[in-house]
Amino acid sequence: MSIVSGRRIIDDEENETWELPEGVSGPRKIEYTNEQIQEEAWYELRERRNIALKELDVYQGVLFYNSLTDTQKTELTTYRTALLDLPAAYDNPTDCNTNFPTKPSWVA
Repeated sequence: MSIVSGRRIIDDEENETWELPEGVSGPRKIEYTNEQIQEEAWYELRERRNIALKELDVYQGVLFYNSLTDTQKTELTTYRTALLDLPAAYDNPTDCNTNFPTKPSWVA
């Protein structure tokens, strides 16, 4: 079976649809190789990690950071380092997701 490429669309409710090229009509069964599935899983993991890192930016600002206790600073550093090391620390995205770092309880 041949694979028809198209554009993957995910709406706000996480529903997945595909926009097929002009002249191609559906429904089509799209088969993925294990490599493609793995690549997509790594991509999604990195996106999740990047969102978590971006949420920490507010805590990295000098004024806010200086208002943290030493314990909070240590927790923040540990969490941020764990996020940065996440993809390299595991061989597959499933293990990464299972071991995704837990943010400190005081982080919003």
